[in-house]
Amino acid sequence: MKTYHIQWFRIALLNLVLATLLGALLRYAFVEELAWMKFRNVLHAHSHVAMLGWGYMALYALFVAFFIADESRLKFYNRLFWLTQISVLGMLFSFPVQGYGAASIAFSTLHILLSYVWVWRFWTDTQSNTPGWSLHFARAALVFMVISTLGVWSIGPVITGGFRSATFFHLAVQFFLHFQFNGWFIFAALALALRFLEQKGIVLPGRRVGLFFWLLSISCLLTYALAVAWSNPLPIVFAVNGAGVAIQLAALIAFFVLIRPQRNAILALFSGWSKSFLFLAFFSFSGKILVQTAVVIPFIARAAYTIRNYVIGFIHLILLGALSCLVFSLALRSGLFHNRTALARLGLVLFVAGLLGSEALLFLQGTLLWGAKGFLPYYYEMLFGVSALVPLGAALAAAGQMKRRFTAPSG
Repeated sequence: MKTYHIQWFRIALLNLVLATLLGALLRYAFVEELAWMKFRNVLHAHSHVAMLGWGYMALYALFVAFFIADESRLKFYNRLFWLTQISVLGMLFSFPVQGYGAASIAFSTLHILLSYVWVWRFWTDTQSNTPGWSLHFARAALVFMVISTLGVWSIGPVITGGFRSATFFHLAVQFFLHFQFNGWFIFAALALALRFLEQKGIVLPGRRVGLFFWLLSISCLLTYALAVAWSNPLPIVFAVNGAGVAIQLAALIAFFVLIRPQRNAILALFSGWSKSFLFLAFFSFSGKILVQTAVVIPFIARAAYTIRNYVIGFIHLILLGALSCLVFSLALRSGLFHNRTALARLGLVLFVAGLLGSEALLFLQGTLLWGAKGFLPYYYEMLFGVSALVPLGAALAAAGQMKRRFTAPSG
């Protein structure tokens, strides 16, 4: 891997540290009162840096590393990366102070506009590539990312125009989040996984990959109906969502059928930590679909979007589970990231422990609230404790990268 790619991934990792530190601070606010902190403002900073600083930037590094072979293009991508990072830092410092204000909106807008430049340039630079399903998934991911931003652009007219209401604002925000998490992040992760397999000589049957691709794409469009159900719990809305989750379940089955004949060859490409993170990503992706399948039942769907523990747990399942674990697996395997130091290995252990612990607590407490059983003893203290392991682990893993220069693949 080139120096640019490694630098980009390390910056993305530092963004993960910052985002998860803000997340731990939000958890601590339920343990001790923090009168100086504006909770919602910090929440905005946490979510923006996590999605746009870690998720976006890590995928940027891997997309360019995996799909752009022409080294003469790297200087352009490097300049674009650092401009985008400036927008991330702008959001990091402006959101906690002013929430949605002139500065934070300006930096958020800058990030969106720079993402359009990336999409255009990536699409142009891959025109001469041999068509493959990994590129189809990559381009679909970028299309979903662009589609998601329509939700952001609509917020202004919603607030200032004749549709000024909490309902329309919610639908606009959920439109952005849905197509970010279920479209951009998921399809990007799958694109990178398929690209890695193609580079290693494992080409999956085109017809089966195509079936999986179209089932997942259609389900992504239809399952936005769950967000609509929050404000319009009509039978037709639940029916559309039900069709979406049924198709998504069919996509998961198609995925199992697709990879089962090649599972031994695929697993042989990974070892140690890279294999462990691959398993975590696989189970998180499967769990994400199974959780969404459960909401085909209307009364479960109502719990899914009204109990905040479930919502947060589901978001983290995608961003930290499916996406981040797959990113770490491929970064380890390709040399963007290494675990050759004790700091890096300890950091990965703590990161995984924090991820699994926080997910378990969030879903358990959500289920207790659903069953009107109250709160777990010391729930907020335990949640802060396990959540603090995530930034600590990410920080140690990042520090482990700085100990010495290393570019060869590791596991």
